[in-house]
Amino acid sequence: MKTFLTHAASLAAISLSICGAAYAQNPFAASLDPVGHIWPANAEEVSYAALDELPDWRGIWLPAGRPELPGAPPLKGEYLRIYQEAVARGGEEVAERPSNCLPPGMPSVMYQPYNIEFLFTPGKVTIIQEAYMQLRRIFTDGRPLPEDPDPWFNGHSIGHWEGDTLVVETIGVKDSTRLAVIGATHSDQLKITERMQLDPNDKDRLVITTIFEDPLALSEPWETTYAYTRRRDWEQIEFICAENDRNPIGDDGLTEFIHEEE
Repeated sequence: MKTFLTHAASLAAISLSICGAAYAQNPFAASLDPVGHIWPANAEEVSYAALDELPDWRGIWLPAGRPELPGAPPLKGEYLRIYQEAVARGGEEVAERPSNCLPPGMPSVMYQPYNIEFLFTPGKVTIIQEAYMQLRRIFTDGRPLPEDPDPWFNGHSIGHWEGDTLVVETIGVKDSTRLAVIGATHSDQLKITERMQLDPNDKDRLVITTIFEDPLALSEPWETTYAYTRRRDWEQIEFICAENDRNPIGDDGLTEFIHEEE
């Protein structure tokens, strides 16, 4: 893809230099490359003209059904036991304090029954999920995945374009999140690879193929497919989960209903 990656070297050369010592003291400065330069996505000079070469993903994308699963995830060891116990309970998991409005994290953030929106900016693709008003930042400016990332709900994502397909790699996902089904847990070594592209037969259908790899939790890579339908006449609305958190939470992690006297 001749977009931001082709401009990476020249943009790094003209960007602000920061001394190596300062970078060494700030290992979490994701906007810095290893030699102390600003990565192209945050550089002073960028090429917005390069955005014209990207496919048109504008509009609001609605989930088109449930993920397509090739059977149960190939879990192993303790992860398989946890999943089997959830299946035995009829697909129910032990409550994990859902009343605290914690986000579902990756990959469930992409499987929510709410819409998503894509924003293309130089060196970055931002995904806005209406549920909980969550954000995913996918850097396409040539930076590598972090070597020792702090675990985040949505992990750390980098991407590149292969023609009109956005290929995204994500690591550093909190191990409290789930795979595509209830009870399917994972380790801190989970790696998620997504391929996002428009359906060649329908420009208003976006298809995302996801491959999960986890040497501790999965016996082999596991692939799912999810699709969205575009609506150009919709806009996202606010989703404030905590706005009505007025009732107490019980020992089971669920909100208790309070009867108000008239």
